[in-house]
Amino acid sequence: MRYSIGLLTLVMLSAAVAPAIAADEPVGGRVATVTRLVKLFLEREEALSAAIRAGDAVSLERTLTDDFELRSGARAASPVPRADFLEDVVRNRPASGAAGRMAVHDLGNVAIVSFVQGDDAKRAVFIVDVWRQSGPDWKLAIRYAAPAGTQDFPIPGATAPSTEIPKKY
Repeated sequence: MRYSIGLLTLVMLSAAVAPAIAADEPVGGRVATVTRLVKLFLEREEALSAAIRAGDAVSLERTLTDDFELRSGARAASPVPRADFLEDVVRNRPASGAAGRMAVHDLGNVAIVSFVQGDDAKRAVFIVDVWRQSGPDWKLAIRYAAPAGTQDFPIPGATAPSTEIPKKY
């Protein structure tokens, strides 16, 4: 009798958990794993977003290099210098969603981090951050940002067939 109750409990738990696991699996049955570098920079990006939302100038100043600049897709030839960026985000405290679909390219003392920020397709932003190692920590040197929600314009090379790029662990 105990064996039957235990087996029934196991079957019921499996039935309850299986749909949740399957819903998170990407197409093709592969489960996404987070690399050590992605985890590290997800934490860095979340801390940066939290400081922006809070208008915390002190934390932001510690996170940015002295020569930080922002380059947006709409004004690519007119970078926003560090001081103007800090003044704007501290004053306006823009809301930002979580970083998703992140990739990190490790180039030694430099890491290039790309991700989409925001859940709303109309307001999502594709960001490429260039982080520079500064002693034991990392500082944000350059941020490139452009709208991520539309594919109404051609990007050279973007229509090439997608192939799987092996992860570097």
